[in-house]
Amino acid sequence: MPSRNNRPPFIGVKAGDLVLVQSTLNPDPTDTDWWIGWIVGNLDQFNEIHSVKMLAVVDTDSGELRHVNAEQTTRLSLAGMEQNKVVPLVRG
Repeated sequence: MPSRNNRPPFIGVKAGDLVLVQSTLNPDPTDTDWWIGWIVGNLDQFNEIHSVKMLAVVDTDSGELRHVNAEQTTRLSLAGMEQNKVVPLVRG
């Protein structure tokens, strides 16, 4: 999932970020198997297993904590959202 500048879209994610999680590393453009979650934990808690960075993400629909491959995530930025009016999910 390289972005315009060939950096993976998960670079720079941190606890409290909203992310879109895709079902596979290289989904078909018509794939609708995705979900939205909040990253939880501190950066030092992100695990690396066999050179794969894993993130702890809470599914916004179910509340379930899932550990996902960081490369399957894309950080979401909501237009018009003012940082000073956001209630953080986790303490920064």
